[in-house]
Amino acid sequence: MMTNTQLKTLLAVADTGSVIGASRRLFVSSAAVSSTLAALSREVGTDLTQRVGRGLTLTPAGSVLAGYAATLLGAMEEAIVRSREASRPDAPTLRIGAVATVGEELLPRWLQGYLELVPHATINLEVANKTSLFELLNDHRVDLVISGRPTQSEFVRVIATRAHELALIANERRATEWFGGSLSPTAQQIGEHTWLVREPGSGTRASAEELLGELAISPATLSVGSNLAMKRLVELGLGIAVISTESVAKELAAGELVSLTVEPFPQRRTWCLAVRTGEALVGSIEHFANYLGSMGEVEFTPAPHALGEKVHGSQRLG
Repeated sequence: MMTNTQLKTLLAVADTGSVIGASRRLFVSSAAVSSTLAALSREVGTDLTQRVGRGLTLTPAGSVLAGYAATLLGAMEEAIVRSREASRPDAPTLRIGAVATVGEELLPRWLQGYLELVPHATINLEVANKTSLFELLNDHRVDLVISGRPTQSEFVRVIATRAHELALIANERRATEWFGGSLSPTAQQIGEHTWLVREPGSGTRASAEELLGELAISPATLSVGSNLAMKRLVELGLGIAVISTESVAKELAAGELVSLTVEPFPQRRTWCLAVRTGEALVGSIEHFANYLGSMGEVEFTPAPHALGEKVHGSQRLG
């Protein structure tokens, strides 16, 4: 019978590409990792890993099992959480995944207010790019994702939305040096300076790449793994960036950063609160969403829910 330890070990090897990397992630010896993999291979009846140079990769059979492993581990974790909630309704667990802007700028404030209302709640928060978040949702590792609008290939259900704005941001002093007094530079002018972009899989990066394609420019780019780091680099004058104004509201108000007027920016966009499709809405997530609606932070989508009475001027789920 496969165990949680075996499945976690397989996923760690898949992620790190080596026994040593997996051992460091799992805080066990390399010998323990090798032994666990061997036992799992015997259980399945086929090789699950293979050597590639100095690294280790999954065989086709290993890749299939890894896909199931992520879902199985997530489902088991979810079962434990839901069971505990059944015995302690006053102590719900929120398993939330959010893109960087939401996780760094909005959720801390939202959760502070929610915990005042539900002090015994447990919060499990994953901050990652949009692609990774929908994988976590599909694998039952989170129950709610807050990100940019899902594509048709992402089988999720949007229960609520929040409008925000994407803008092209620059350091005020640098913008004056680069573009003169105008905050409406030409495409050629912005193409002469470094663009700070998020990592592949980020919705903000996709928006930046769309703009570059529309303007037919190919500036130097610097990939940055977080909104906070990107904001700091812009503040230091090391480039310009497409970023949500939610992330830089204080700096824009103080005049430290400026929003450049370059079509089609600024753009109105939407954060979406999404859950797995085809499943009943988790009670703790419904309660949290209704709290956000009551505070005017989100607006509920009219379908597929039958929306009930108003709460402080906002519709609610259920």
